[in-house]
Amino acid sequence: MFIRKIFLLLVLGFVGFMSSSYANQLPPFGYPAYETVNIHANSNNKDYELYVQLPKPYNDTKSSYPLIIVNDTNFAFPVTNGAMALMGGAVVKEAIVVGISYSKGDDRAISRTRDYTPTFSPIDKNGNSSPARMASGHAKEYVDFIESQVIPLLQKRYRIDSSKRIFVGHSYGGLLGTYILFKKPHLFTDYIIGSPSLWYDNRIMFALEKEFFKTSSRLPANVAMFVGSLENDYYPMVTDLLAMEKQLRSRNYEGFKLRVEVLQDENHHSVFPSLLSRGLMATLPLKN
Repeated sequence: MFIRKIFLLLVLGFVGFMSSSYANQLPPFGYPAYETVNIHANSNNKDYELYVQLPKPYNDTKSSYPLIIVNDTNFAFPVTNGAMALMGGAVVKEAIVVGISYSKGDDRAISRTRDYTPTFSPIDKNGNSSPARMASGHAKEYVDFIESQVIPLLQKRYRIDSSKRIFVGHSYGGLLGTYILFKKPHLFTDYIIGSPSLWYDNRIMFALEKEFFKTSSRLPANVAMFVGSLENDYYPMVTDLLAMEKQLRSRNYEGFKLRVEVLQDENHHSVFPSLLSRGLMATLPLKN
């Protein structure tokens, strides 16, 4: 028994030594390096961070790259980076990915409700917490921040192809993207809009689109909109998106391209990776 114990200890020690030696030969795992830029928003007096992921070839070229801007950076920034790591240069063009953080020092639900919603809707039963709903309705200031500070700063610091700017948003972020499309469509050439909260404030987006149509017959944007087939369970998100598609197609906007897809067997929490890959292929095809 004693000899067996000694033998076992020797084997375990050898395995541990070999594992340690092998591990020392491997580079440590880490998230791909990205830059963090602190920025103060003049329009709402809030502080944010920009997370900037440059494509692998960036430092070895003098090329300019498309810009992808994402919100809800707790999930959208890493998922978008992962998708571009697999797809960039293989099935879609390489691009610079930038995530805009939630405002520093604020609860996440309050930050996103304040910044991503277009109107004040404190009693909306489908909204977030009561404090978040009380902060709602400041998308205008947030979009002004993107237009007047974020995009100019990025264009100054990085080689960005200004003819290809892509907005990515999901849920309230999709609501924000729809708002930008109807209020300041020139900010982005392409929109990837996932599961937009079109139910918000008695479907206010439908009214905003009608207002836009009264003043313009032109909407130069490439828009890809997605929703999961299971997203009618709690909110009428599939029904609303199809209604928005019908309304938009009836306008025959000049320069407008629209793709709408209901992704089967996806719910509100699972749909983002699927819609992102489809949206990237629709907006950044490697070959036109």
